[in-house]
Amino acid sequence: MIYKTEKIADTELGLLYRNRTFARVLEPGVHRILRAPGSFGVVKLDLRALPVADVALDTLYLTHPRVVEAYFLVADMGDGELGFVYADGKLAGLVAPNSRAFYARHLRQVSLETVDAASEFAVPQRLVAPLVRLAAVDPRVRDLVAVVEVAADSVGLLYVDGVLDRQLKPGRYAFVKAVRKIQAVAFDLRLQTLEVTGQELLTKDRIGVRANLTAVYRVGDPVKAVALTADLKDFLYKELQFALRQVIGTRTLEQVLGDKLGINQAIAADVLPKLGAAGLQVSSVGVKDIILPGDVRELMNRVIEAEKTAQANVIKRREETAATRSLLNTAKLMEDSPILLRLKELEALEKVSEKFGNVVVANGIDGVLEDLVRIRPKRA
Repeated sequence: MIYKTEKIADTELGLLYRNRTFARVLEPGVHRILRAPGSFGVVKLDLRALPVADVALDTLYLTHPRVVEAYFLVADMGDGELGFVYADGKLAGLVAPNSRAFYARHLRQVSLETVDAASEFAVPQRLVAPLVRLAAVDPRVRDLVAVVEVAADSVGLLYVDGVLDRQLKPGRYAFVKAVRKIQAVAFDLRLQTLEVTGQELLTKDRIGVRANLTAVYRVGDPVKAVALTADLKDFLYKELQFALRQVIGTRTLEQVLGDKLGINQAIAADVLPKLGAAGLQVSSVGVKDIILPGDVRELMNRVIEAEKTAQANVIKRREETAATRSLLNTAKLMEDSPILLRLKELEALEKVSEKFGNVVVANGIDGVLEDLVRIRPKRA
């Protein structure tokens, strides 16, 4: 009799076939196999793989299921089931609905947890972190489970098969999407700024201006926001743009330039009810810049210059009138008081002396006091 030696490693399992028919399982070790008449063959399975994938193993399970179950954990999922497989207490893989996978019992302690994906799509929180780790090394996990992360100061809206299911607080979640369509939309609840810039507008008196508008807002009710519009920021931009055009178009250029606060209040009164119905809270809105065309700006500068010149002339005339009135009052006082008159003459003399180095008089000190400076006429 002729024998053939087959060596099965510790991490392997052998399947012996005679005449294309399964004979027995070859466990790790050295086996002497009798070469009987006919053909025989050995299929070696690598037990280190998670799962063990081999056509011979799938075929053997169809004909000898009890033999396979003695050496493997068989994860045979129904149409609406998702399997979570653990190896040595750690999540090792997922088994998709309507599929089958084999996990060797020889090397590890394996177990299976089945979830009814048709009725329960939220994955327990304890499995979220392991699923994130598993998805990093096995891309197939992303096809079965959706991991949703909601940042701080945000809120998430979860849609299941296109229907709003719940709101999600900040955190990390996982949902089974093997048999359902899972979609999550996140909204930032912090204050945000929207700029409406470069708007070409016509005032009531048909003068073109360019205006920039700034709004500070936040999402107050995400459910209302998504129910009303698909693009929230575009909706807000359009409403602010329309309000700006309407307010500027009903005012003259002089009113636009002179009542910026009134313009801001009018815009706020127009858009706040609409934005509130859309789930938005606007904390402030206002015109940042109003830019005039070059020719209009030049004309306005000339008008302002003329106004300032006229104001300066008025002030100058007012001061001249006040000075003349003061001089008249002083003259009346000197007329009634000879001493005051004499003091004014001496004051004038002092000023004259400052302008000349030498003053020649012919009449002594009396000439200086009487003839050099005299305010009132000399008596005959």
